Amino acid sequence: MRLPFFLIEAQIAFRQLFQGVGLRFTAWITLLGVGLGAMSLILVLSVMNGFEKELQRNIVRSESHLLLYRKEKGIEGWQELQKKIKEADPTVIEVLPMTYNEVLFIHEGRVQGGVLEGVDPKTSSVIEALKTKDLSQEGAYIGEELARKLHVTAGGRVKILLSSGQERIPPRMMFLKVLGIFDSGLYEYSSRYAYVNLAFTQKNLGWEKRVSAFKVKILNPQQARDVARRIRAHIHFPFFIRTWMDMNRNIFIALKIEKVVLALILSAIIMIAIFNVVSSLIMIVIEKMKEISILKAMGMGRMRVGKIFLWQGGFLGMMGSCLGIGLAWVGCEVLSYSHLIKLSPDIYYLSYLPVEMRWQEGMCVGVGIVGISLLASFYPAYRAAKLFPVEGIRYE
Repeated sequence: MRLPFFLIEAQIAFRQLFQGVGLRFTAWITLLGVGLGAMSLILVLSVMNGFEKELQRNIVRSESHLLLYRKEKGIEGWQELQKKIKEADPTVIEVLPMTYNEVLFIHEGRVQGGVLEGVDPKTSSVIEALKTKDLSQEGAYIGEELARKLHVTAGGRVKILLSSGQERIPPRMMFLKVLGIFDSGLYEYSSRYAYVNLAFTQKNLGWEKRVSAFKVKILNPQQARDVARRIRAHIHFPFFIRTWMDMNRNIFIALKIEKVVLALILSAIIMIAIFNVVSSLIMIVIEKMKEISILKAMGMGRMRVGKIFLWQGGFLGMMGSCLGIGLAWVGCEVLSYSHLIKLSPDIYYLSYLPVEMRWQEGMCVGVGIVGISLLASFYPAYRAAKLFPVEGIRYE
């Protein structure tokens, strides 16, 4: 069976690349270098993707998608406003009224500052971390880290010192039964937040029938900004609205900057591996001078001889990138299922190293490596194409 003319060069290139003990060793070392560079870059991108996704998930579980509030005085006649928010956009699922107050939690001589948030148990909670609506007036759900610091367990009692923020109402100290302990997935919330019945905070903080804000849940959290614009068209000053993206903007900007910087730094590893491609191909040109000369003497033109080495560079790039993507996938699977690398939650917000491999990024890295390998092959291909037949067979 006769091969098409452009596949003849590919066949010769593949045979030459892995013939001879020295050439095989050089080719495999080059492949390993390219593969490890690709694996490192994809793993780092996957870790940053995992951080971003896990932070988004935990933030949405704890904060809600949108927060509509009024400064200082709170919101009076909130039932009417709640209905108006629901009618502003069809993608709004729930509107949860809440109160927000900073308090001191006290238990057995231990004192911790935190936030006491009152929510309406009649409304399905948009605070997914709670996983319950069972909020009695005498009890509270507190964060896991806060419970650890206070040395309190479910069923115990914690003392709170709270203030209404109004001069005419002095601070009050009272006991709350710990109904349960929740883990929001974010250290900030697990170490500071406690949730109680809305009626309890309204009665004991002097809010009467007012609320601090509304937590709004929508169908698609990624469309929070669009929904916020539509709600603003119906609800104006003195009410303000913020999305979960706005409230955590600095965190996600920092993650994106780190992702770009780390990708640029690790690209240097790939560039070093690409230099091995150049050196490997030049060695092949030197070692195979006789074979190249014979091909030229048989009538193969310069362009076709050059294509052989371009094919070799392409093979090294493709095989190296496939090796790197495969190793990165294995690494991501191991880290995903084993949570092998533990993190300090008070520093990194998360207790383990999350990963999410995106195939689009893996393909971009692979295509980039193949492209750079082809560019690196031009000089060896040029050297081979310039070789005169007599130079390779002069001493044979």
